[in-house]
Amino acid sequence: MASSVNRDRDGDRVFVLTFTLQRDRYCVRAASVDSVLGVSDDQSVATADDPWNAGTVSVAGDRIRVVDLPRAFTSSTRTINRIETPKLLVFRLTDADDAYVGWLVDDVDVTRTVRTTDLESTPTGARTAHVKGRLEIDGEEVLWLDERAIHG
Repeated sequence: MASSVNRDRDGDRVFVLTFTLQRDRYCVRAASVDSVLGVSDDQSVATADDPWNAGTVSVAGDRIRVVDLPRAFTSSTRTINRIETPKLLVFRLTDADDAYVGWLVDDVDVTRTVRTTDLESTPTGARTAHVKGRLEIDGEEVLWLDERAIHG
């Protein structure tokens, strides 16, 4: 009986993985991420014509389509300050071509437990079309990204 009470009380809690792009913090549901990889050479991704489809990489025989989030979420008139060792969040789902999808990000933090009831809506706009909402983690605003909307 105690377990059903705990399940009801904790039913709105989920783990999210937090990460940064430029100086902004974001998160995504941790269960949707398969792995986090270090990227030693992002030059081909950084110069791709389309940041939403910035090329593919192969890891252990699997293809990963790369979304260059720093470029995709930045105005075309703003210069991106690339970090030396970006990370690639690789998601569990594959796209229509059976390639996994990976997001190039600046840095990955740790998983956090959040309450879905704490999620607040965000103003509408081009970037927010990919945002589920915002919440506060450790006193900072974090935007929760909708991986299904980004993967298309």
